[in-house]
Amino acid sequence: MYKNIIVLLSCFMILSCSKKNTELILLGTVHQPVENFNSDSLYNILVKIKPDLILYECDSSFFTTDFKFKKTWDSNENIATIKYMNTFDVKVRPYDFTGRNEYRIKIGSRPTDSKAFKMLDSLYKEGVLNREEEKVYKEFLVINDTLNSFAYLGSKAFNNLKTDSVSNIRQDFQYKKLGKIMANIPAFKTTYHKKADGDSISYLEGYKRASDFWQLRNKTMSKNILHFTKEYKDQRIVVLNGYFHRYYLNALLRPKQNINDFTIKEFHEY
Repeated sequence: MYKNIIVLLSCFMILSCSKKNTELILLGTVHQPVENFNSDSLYNILVKIKPDLILYECDSSFFTTDFKFKKTWDSNENIATIKYMNTFDVKVRPYDFTGRNEYRIKIGSRPTDSKAFKMLDSLYKEGVLNREEEKVYKEFLVINDTLNSFAYLGSKAFNNLKTDSVSNIRQDFQYKKLGKIMANIPAFKTTYHKKADGDSISYLEGYKRASDFWQLRNKTMSKNILHFTKEYKDQRIVVLNGYFHRYYLNALLRPKQNINDFTIKEFHEY
């Protein structure tokens, strides 16, 4: 009887140790080559991780029906991913909001959001903003520069929870605090951009829609990632994402780990 119990316990321990777990690596990236990070840097990280699946930050329109890229372009992610696909057995799937650029143009958030920001920057440089508005804008510039500076320090610098927190603060400034300044200045309500369909949209409304789309896009990306954790259960999944997205993806996905049976890991754990 005792021997049988030992055998059963041993079998249980072996099965427990051998059980695989879905691993999710939210790998923040910089899209274009910079000092200390380029396509070779990203490729070498992928080689260390050895993913079964790479989720690529674009939608299905960029892929053929058998999930090959329809074209190539000079981004760190595209060059590194294709090189990895040509060398190792890996699946690549899109997970981004479908038709994101066309959608932004259709709703009028693009290029209205960038025009609104340029107007705000001009008002700041001309000394038109009041003291509190100027203070907020200056703080935004410092936070924005800080976040962008991480791109030049190597992959660990923009793949950690501390940098994620700076990203969160930066996006809060961009869409909430700068948006509030715009809402208090009449020019943003009375300056318009004419869309392709002939309709006009104010700079303020376009900026609001850009803010709303930032939320929608990240939520859609997270929803799609969750789908892949179920479809590719017990696999190692790398999610390539511009590192400004990491904080949002982490915030939405980390609470889902237990119920959806996956574990989020950092790339440098491999």
